[in-house]
Amino acid sequence: MKITPSIDLATGKATPASPSGPRAVGAGKADASSDSGSASIHLSELSTQLQALESSLAAGDEFDAAKVDEIKTAIRDGTLTVSAPVVADRMLAAVKDMLTSKGRG
Repeated sequence: MKITPSIDLATGKATPASPSGPRAVGAGKADASSDSGSASIHLSELSTQLQALESSLAAGDEFDAAKVDEIKTAIRDGTLTVSAPVVADRMLAAVKDMLTSKGRG
């Protein structure tokens, strides 16, 4: 029998499962619905940005098929070259952008 932890919705923390089965969420606690009467879900800014990105990719606005074919051919032929310093610099720049944008929000 596989024992998996449960997630307590009130605290967001994992609760251990017993060998006889998963422990009831919030066992021994007052019912969370009696406290507030309703539940609400809040999506983070990142979630909203991901949804916007998904929509723009689905629309096909930012897709260069010729470039993708060129890269596929280079990989297949073994001629694709990757510059590690360039990749590292671009990754660091992206992280810096993310950190500075979080500081503003």
